[in-house]
Amino acid sequence: MLTEVRHAARATIVSALAGAVLVATLAGCANKDDGVLPGQDTSHGTEVTQDMCTRLAAESISRASVVTGAGERVVVIGDSWASGFGLDDPGLSWPRYLDGEVRVSGFGGTGYARGSMATCGPISFPERVPDVIAQGADLVVLEGGINDSKSDIADVEKGFRATLDELKGYDVIVLSSPRVNSRAKAIRVVNKMMRRVSAEYGVTYINVFDLKLPMLADNTHLTVAGHRQFGEIVARRIAESRSETVPAHG
Repeated sequence: MLTEVRHAARATIVSALAGAVLVATLAGCANKDDGVLPGQDTSHGTEVTQDMCTRLAAESISRASVVTGAGERVVVIGDSWASGFGLDDPGLSWPRYLDGEVRVSGFGGTGYARGSMATCGPISFPERVPDVIAQGADLVVLEGGINDSKSDIADVEKGFRATLDELKGYDVIVLSSPRVNSRAKAIRVVNKMMRRVSAEYGVTYINVFDLKLPMLADNTHLTVAGHRQFGEIVARRIAESRSETVPAHG
């Protein structure tokens, strides 16, 4: 059964980016104080269950089936913020507010390091890149770090470097991890690493840790208004970072 779940999780990204449609049924929400993974059963501690993998895979497909805008091909690789966890319509998650033809590969609980989500299969950011960019991309936006704040920083850096290695030759924007109060200290460590390595690779790093956004009751995921605000700010900061006259934030 576990092998089947892993194959299903891998197929999620491929079929989603090919335009498959599946309505996700979301269940559970993160603990207010601990900021646990989306859909995680807190009665099982930090265990990532097969049921959780299946539900997050369904959510990932549902979001990836929504392609918005027109123009340059933009691919967003992210976590539950990108997949729209907690929204009645995942298609309203923040990437819809970016300029261009936007496709989304979001999977709750994931990041640059494999971490606890390895149970669900090869779905960390570097493992997803080849399938995600198979249809081509003019710009790749990376949105992660919240979940990585619970992993060893050496593992996170290894995964972050692997992601950038997979994306050599592409125009890449790295977003810092946004602020989640329950993990703020650890997130700062992840952001410091991403800023340093982004500079080393010569890719644009944009700080979004400064933002205070409307959150759901779990204090970890965005409301519909929060997604709109985040998406519009990110779109503006990306535009500024690509301008010769206006410097990038952060």
